[in-house]
Amino acid sequence: MKILFIANSMEGTLKYRVNLPAKYLKAGVAVETNVMSMQVKIYVNILGRMQSQIKSITDYDVVIFQYANDPDLIFLIKRLNKLGIKTVIDLDDDLINSNPFYPIKKETTEGIIEAIKSVDLVTVTTESLAETYGKYNQVKILPNMIDISEFNKDHENNPVTAGWYSSGIRFAEMNEILSGWIPDGAILYLAGSEIFKKFKHNGILNVVDRFNPADIPQILSYIDIGLVPLSMCKFNNGKSDLKGLEYGAMSIPFIASPTEPYKKLIKHGINGFLAKHGRDWTRYINLLINDSKLRYNMGRQARKVSESRSIKKNINLWEEAYQNHS
Repeated sequence: MKILFIANSMEGTLKYRVNLPAKYLKAGVAVETNVMSMQVKIYVNILGRMQSQIKSITDYDVVIFQYANDPDLIFLIKRLNKLGIKTVIDLDDDLINSNPFYPIKKETTEGIIEAIKSVDLVTVTTESLAETYGKYNQVKILPNMIDISEFNKDHENNPVTAGWYSSGIRFAEMNEILSGWIPDGAILYLAGSEIFKKFKHNGILNVVDRFNPADIPQILSYIDIGLVPLSMCKFNNGKSDLKGLEYGAMSIPFIASPTEPYKKLIKHGINGFLAKHGRDWTRYINLLINDSKLRYNMGRQARKVSESRSIKKNINLWEEAYQNHS
């Protein structure tokens, strides 16, 4: 079976939804994979004028699109379908139900629905996304997995530091949830955008600007208590537990909002804490700052969960999904 991933993002989704599956599928005896970055206009030209190059795509049994809500990408999908090539769209966000902090454009939703209806299979990361997109096509859940070998399970900072990392677009949401609830005097490390300097905190605030997905293990080395602040909405119920897996891979105990994926990932008080109210964040951060044994034990339990979500151990899920649709 020959599989082509067509990448349409340079963010973390590229690593976890394209590069890692491609790497470990390629290790399989009967699977050949390739990753091609998507330049929409180039592919329209290929289909319309450069017939000698279209074979580079049609040589594959399955073509997987990482998002595809542009009319030109949808055109490409439909053309491949006519040529007998099986097409898959992989989605790790809910592009139908908006997060109130950053609404989705109407044309994005309309485009993604058309794309979903056009492919042979939709793959997603969570049950909520399967429910949302399953109204339009058949869906297979392929949960986010990590390459556990990338993460160092032993580290500790002195003094203890709580932290969070994300893109600047999520600042308003984080600020709404955590503002006023980080314990006074705590050391807080925020990575991802200069806008995080606007977060008001009565303690030491260290902010790092943009970083690449490859930098995440290094970013995590500065954090002893991980934070996952998420507003309670349909959109965030569709977001995976990836950040928790990354914290856990570094043996970092973490606190998360109780969205559906985190309620399943976390055994409260064992491998992490669920914080429903503002006062919960204060309480659990203080607990972890002041109890080194609790940090250690909880971090070890979080590591075990992350190890169970190793891409190497679970790549058969991808093999089965694509083989059944090739």
